[in-house]
Amino acid sequence: MASYFKSLSDDMEKVAQVLEDGYQILSGAATQMGEASSSNIHAADSTAADFDGDEDINLEDFEEYGSPLMGMADSVMSDIMSYQVGPQTPTEQIQAFKAAITWSEPFIQCLLAFQAVVIITAIALTKKGGLYTRMGFMIILAIIVRLAERLNVMGNSRWKEFATQNYFDRGGIFIGIMLCAPLLCVCFGMLFAMFREANTLLVDVKAMKIKAQQEQQQKKKKSKEEEKKRRKKKD
Repeated sequence: MASYFKSLSDDMEKVAQVLEDGYQILSGAATQMGEASSSNIHAADSTAADFDGDEDINLEDFEEYGSPLMGMADSVMSDIMSYQVGPQTPTEQIQAFKAAITWSEPFIQCLLAFQAVVIITAIALTKKGGLYTRMGFMIILAIIVRLAERLNVMGNSRWKEFATQNYFDRGGIFIGIMLCAPLLCVCFGMLFAMFREANTLLVDVKAMKIKAQQEQQQKKKKSKEEEKKRRKKKD
């Protein structure tokens, strides 16, 4: 870090030296213009002609100083920007995302309330809802996710009406994290619950089938034993 500041100070000294040289060149040109205005008309013309030639030379010299100045400025800015590193780890990215959102504004709170209502409805339907009701609810969530791109475009054009800043970037990061990801998680949760319920029902059906087979075998055994007893009585 110390070497960086040292190189930065050297570059700044070079920039100051170039600016000083440029100022001297411009002040010399201004002095020549003053001398030309104090002479007679003929001398003014000749001096103006000479000054035009000198001005071209001085401008060329100034342009020669301009290119290293821009190069040093670019190098200084690149060195400064190299130390401005963004978030690297997932934890830092999550913290940066949280810091970029104004959680107290009504738009964000309404969006969070919508997600809460969706989660509560999904839990209620999973426990007490029928198959067709759950499938219809999942289809509605899938339609909302499918329309997320259009919602992002509409939000990008009208964000000033309901938000304090433009959350709707071209990549759709905000709407993907705040809208699509929770809805997809709810859909996958409901699907998992349905598969688990189907698995439980399948196990119950197999158990009932095995129990029915055992009962039939017991009935057959009883019938055989009764027949044997009848035969013995006849004998």
